[in-house]
Amino acid sequence: MIDFDKLALSPCMEAFAEPAQWQSGRLGVWNDISGIYDEAYLPVDLIGAEDGIIGSHITSAKPVLGVQQSQYAIYGCEPEQSDLIKVRGRTFRIHETQPDGRGGLLLILNDAARESDALPKYPEGFGCRSS
Repeated sequence: MIDFDKLALSPCMEAFAEPAQWQSGRLGVWNDISGIYDEAYLPVDLIGAEDGIIGSHITSAKPVLGVQQSQYAIYGCEPEQSDLIKVRGRTFRIHETQPDGRGGLLLILNDAARESDALPKYPEGFGCRSS
């Protein structure tokens, strides 16, 4: 079996990752992580509009953070929808996590500039182990 995490993801993270912070709704504290940040191109599809029907094509940018799942082993849980991420001086809420099946996660982010805490997932006493 090929260790994709060690052979491919680790060198990419060493070369391109930047510092970030993650606040889990389970843990409730900010944790230092790293990832590859991008504001991916996002076409905006208007309801009922088909390509070529309207006079303008609308696009936007969707911030994402690519992370290595193995860096979360010390926390006992991975990022989840509604957790917070800080990167490049901005705060984002995780909209969706997309595992790639090879040890990476793509975190789809929404702006959360005016928010301060991750949403709790479980009652007191449940969740990730503390580090």
